[in-house]
Amino acid sequence: MKKLFFVFFLFLYVSKTFAGDTIIGKWKGSIIGHVDDKNYFVRANIKLVKDSFYTVDLKVFSKDYAGNFTLNATFRNRRLYIKSVEKINEFPKGLLHIDDCFTGYFQYLKEENKSPELDLYRNPVYRYTYEFRTKDSLGNLIPDFECFTSLLLVPEYLITEFDKVERYTDSLISYKKLTFKDMAKRKIVSGKEWTVTRDKIILQVWDNNKEDGDIISLKFNDTWILSNFLLKKEKYTIELNLKQKDNHILMFAENLGSITPNTAAISIDDNKLIRTFILNSDMSKSETIKILYVNDKK
Repeated sequence: MKKLFFVFFLFLYVSKTFAGDTIIGKWKGSIIGHVDDKNYFVRANIKLVKDSFYTVDLKVFSKDYAGNFTLNATFRNRRLYIKSVEKINEFPKGLLHIDDCFTGYFQYLKEENKSPELDLYRNPVYRYTYEFRTKDSLGNLIPDFECFTSLLLVPEYLITEFDKVERYTDSLISYKKLTFKDMAKRKIVSGKEWTVTRDKIILQVWDNNKEDGDIISLKFNDTWILSNFLLKKEKYTIELNLKQKDNHILMFAENLGSITPNTAAISIDDNKLIRTFILNSDMSKSETIKILYVNDKK
């Protein structure tokens, strides 16, 4: 019996040592295969909590996005199984359903004379087409963000090519946070109002005057739906779901262009009526539109 207990505890010790020596620590890698054709990178810090339970602190970033997540996982049979995902923060806006991308398990791979790897085997995720808001060049509805097909992590010291991207992202995010703090200092100009009778509306945004390099950010209620967007004559389409009666669109001027003030045309279409507004914003004020949703089916 004593020998049996000795073998059992020796097995636990070896298992924990193996796990600690192989997965605990800092990893980084890249995401492959995603609908918006951007380069996304990942930095991960894996920590042992207790026994075979781990946390994975994830930083996902591109040149204009940064998100932080915590994965709760268990490790057995060379697999790090993801049990739950906690979204810490995203900036400047959240990517739709991105937390669903971190499911399944990481397979630990270590071939002889090669560096270790963690390869994500993600669970399939299914979407309803009515959730899609973006259209491709042919006018077909596509997901705003489609989960990547591959995520491969290697020990931190093995990759250096994305460090420059991360520094750029961190500096951009810091700048944008300071910019959004400036919003609180700017006067909010309201007075434009429109009533819609559908809970799904289509916005179109464009430069109705001469293209002069106007750059804006657009906020819908508490969510930034456009960030650092260069206005053009070509209309940019955004589909929105109204979940409350009172809604607000705020136009934040990122610059003044060559012709002041910063001016944008915004049309609102509820599939019944279309109304176009002209918003003017500068470095001291931001103009808004109030959208009232009244359900005419009741």
